[in-house]
Amino acid sequence: MVVPGIAYLLLTLLLTILTYVYFTRNYSYWEKRGVAFIKPTYFFGSILEIAFGRSHPGLFIAKHYWKFKEPYFGFFAFTKPYLVITDPELIKTVLIKDFNNFSNRYFHCDEKIDPVISNGLFAIKNPTWRWLRTKLSPFLSLNKVKHMMANIEECDRNLHNYLENNLGKNVETKEMSARYTTDAIVKCCFGISANSFINEDGFRLAGKKMLGQSFSRSLIVFCYYYATWIVKLFKFQFIESSAVDFVRDAFENAYCEREASNRKVKNNDLIDVLIDLKNQNIEFNGFTFSRENLVAQAVTFFSSGFEAAASTLAFTLHELGVNHKIQDELRNEIKTAIVTHGELTFNEIHQMKYLQMCVSVPGHELTIEKGTPIIIGVYGLHYNMKYFPDPYKYDPERFNGDNIHKIINCTYLPFGDGPRSCVGQMLGLLIVKKAIIHILRNYIIEKNSMTTEPIVLTPFPIVQAKGGVPLTFRRLESTF
Repeated sequence: MVVPGIAYLLLTLLLTILTYVYFTRNYSYWEKRGVAFIKPTYFFGSILEIAFGRSHPGLFIAKHYWKFKEPYFGFFAFTKPYLVITDPELIKTVLIKDFNNFSNRYFHCDEKIDPVISNGLFAIKNPTWRWLRTKLSPFLSLNKVKHMMANIEECDRNLHNYLENNLGKNVETKEMSARYTTDAIVKCCFGISANSFINEDGFRLAGKKMLGQSFSRSLIVFCYYYATWIVKLFKFQFIESSAVDFVRDAFENAYCEREASNRKVKNNDLIDVLIDLKNQNIEFNGFTFSRENLVAQAVTFFSSGFEAAASTLAFTLHELGVNHKIQDELRNEIKTAIVTHGELTFNEIHQMKYLQMCVSVPGHELTIEKGTPIIIGVYGLHYNMKYFPDPYKYDPERFNGDNIHKIINCTYLPFGDGPRSCVGQMLGLLIVKKAIIHILRNYIIEKNSMTTEPIVLTPFPIVQAKGGVPLTFRRLESTF
């Protein structure tokens, strides 16, 4: 007869062994295939640093990117094998040449858990994704983006008033940038004047809830990329429901106002495009432009648009604040363009080469099994001395007319590449450039005692600066 205490001990030992075997069962996966890999640890696999918030995922992958010499290497997220590709030719194969085999993002989509993110353009699966993108792309065509200049002018005025009230003070530039880009995206997409510099409880609060750095948000974003089984278990919604509800209400109100006016005046914004699509009563692969699917596109464009533009703007302003020679040279280009052309149109802004340079922040024998997540180590690529000499130096000249043609294809991927590259890159860059032009026409950007150089990234999965981006703005003696 087994003593109860011993029975419990044996049962515990058995469960421990079974659990260990379960979580380590795949750890020979890459070794069997002759692929170099990051050594896994029990339960967490290779991502202990990411799971415990010790490292930003991009920095973690980059650290190992520089360690391995092969064109790819593997790692494990818990029990699942992931592949990181580092060779530009292999990246080109995945993003462009063999795109049809790699067309979906490795991002958990479950319409029953989160119908909004699952049916939005960012996450929806192919072939519906390709069809949906062709329907939504006209909203971000060259001609449409040109006509958005007037909408962004209103945002310039809001930014100007904010800076006038904060001259000489410590300004958290990332927050300032997020308010500006929020206003610009909302105006261009929904035709709504948000003025997030005054109204902090509107779209700006919704944006913070969507992409804030709280523990819960970090956990959910982490799980959607690395632990989908936790998403399924706890039914995590990728975007907080209260933020979705706010955007839904704003979208519905604007939508109903347009419909009630019989569309006498068209803004040529996202809402007009979505109304037209809904009225066509079209369907593809079971997807229709129902009201909820229209909301999904509105939420996707808002959440994807303002944060990426805000980070680019804030980090560029930081570099200009700590590199006054570059700031002065860019200001001179802006002044010359204004003297030559008067108030700048889209075409003049697009032709400003130094401004573009300043916002530019830098086949094999393996058979990849279906379902294996593939990661492109963008951070590692952009900071690889092989492709970008002295990569940690802010050097716009690496993107000048002589040097930009020397950049190897698929080593510089700020917006991705191939069919699934960022659909909103033209609008995003315009918003960033407009803000920089307005600031340098009127203010000098300076670092202050709170400025950290270089910027340190938080471990949050979305790129954020630890401690924000503090800078000081002073009025130019002679504005132009």
